[in-house]
Amino acid sequence: MDDKWSPCLSTLEGHSSAVWSVAFSHDSARLASASSDCTVKIWDAHSGECLSTLEVGRVLQDISFDATGSYLYTAGGTIRISATQLASTLTTTDPQTSEYEGLALSSDRAWITRDSKELISLPSEYRPSNLAILGKMIGFGVGTGRVWIFNMLA
Repeated sequence: MDDKWSPCLSTLEGHSSAVWSVAFSHDSARLASASSDCTVKIWDAHSGECLSTLEVGRVLQDISFDATGSYLYTAGGTIRISATQLASTLTTTDPQTSEYEGLALSSDRAWITRDSKELISLPSEYRPSNLAILGKMIGFGVGTGRVWIFNMLA
């Protein structure tokens, strides 16, 4: 082993259920973890301290930070991570409800939302089993085998 490297394993505890996705911020300062307990935790990657717990209302299986570290990209939409969310957890352990930025899907998959506000109700036959969101477009795959695209025109 190279003498410059010193292995270290840290255990971060706090989720009450299985963790499905983890992602480092681009500057490697933070780690996000998404769990079956419908929360995302933001950790200080160096100290292991939990900086924030976000109630996301669903299980997220693929998360990633944007280049600035201010947002988390998820299949259900983009979550804003504010400095106040990170700072407030230093004084409280209560989970905070996350705010989705732009287009997203409600946790019950019954609504297309915009900035966490209900925008369009989805009939049951249009509720997705899988989806992808990119900017102002959402691609939905539904149980019938159909795929449909929602585009938020200017």
